[in-house]
Amino acid sequence: MIQAAPEPGPYAGQYALSGPAKVRDARVTPIRGDLADIALAGKLFAPHYVVPMERAVAVPHAPLLENGRDDAGWSSELLRGERFMVLDMAGRHAWGYCAHDCYNGYLALDALGDPVEIAAPALPPADPVEVAQGLLGTAYVWGGRGGAGIDCSGLVQTAFARAGHALPRDSDQQAEAAGRLLDAGEVAARGDLVFFPGHVGILLDPATLLHASQERGEVVLEPLADVVARKDGGITARRRVL
Repeated sequence: MIQAAPEPGPYAGQYALSGPAKVRDARVTPIRGDLADIALAGKLFAPHYVVPMERAVAVPHAPLLENGRDDAGWSSELLRGERFMVLDMAGRHAWGYCAHDCYNGYLALDALGDPVEIAAPALPPADPVEVAQGLLGTAYVWGGRGGAGIDCSGLVQTAFARAGHALPRDSDQQAEAAGRLLDAGEVAARGDLVFFPGHVGILLDPATLLHASQERGEVVLEPLADVVARKDGGITARRRVL
């Protein structure tokens, strides 16, 4: 059933329904050909708008899938207690989006439970560099955020979340929106984010990069110069969150 549009929500100012609209970033815009989040009503057209149902991850970790098949590729990963906003349920999967970053995809229904009964772990605030250091040796897994493994942007997102900074999920999104863009002449500092084509890492110090390396297969510390030499295109941006 189509419902009235709510007050301006997370997409306010991003879209206006004045003709055919193009989705700016499908990864974080919960709309399909048949339905959309009710927060997009009046902004993007869909045959039906749905009020999301909040659920919580009831297992240690669960992959967020690209489609509703068990063998689908991973888009991201949710950890126990994290919230998932369900927009549709079909077969063994729910379609919706992660409450912490709006990343949308499919999650196994049997991984979800009642959010009232499932509390997110109460972790004290922590220094993101120390959090990332604590993950040294964790296996590199595309789409991982620390459960079955972790990828480069997942490391950045989860580490900075412990310091109260809600960063986007993917490295290109982080390169556009995480903290402040550094000018070329600004001196590097501990905790700065360094971006390469399709990759991101955290500076332990101006000469050392802490990152989830696909080439090395795990979270590692490397001389920044070695990573620059290996990455075609070199450093594309530096940003400071702290």
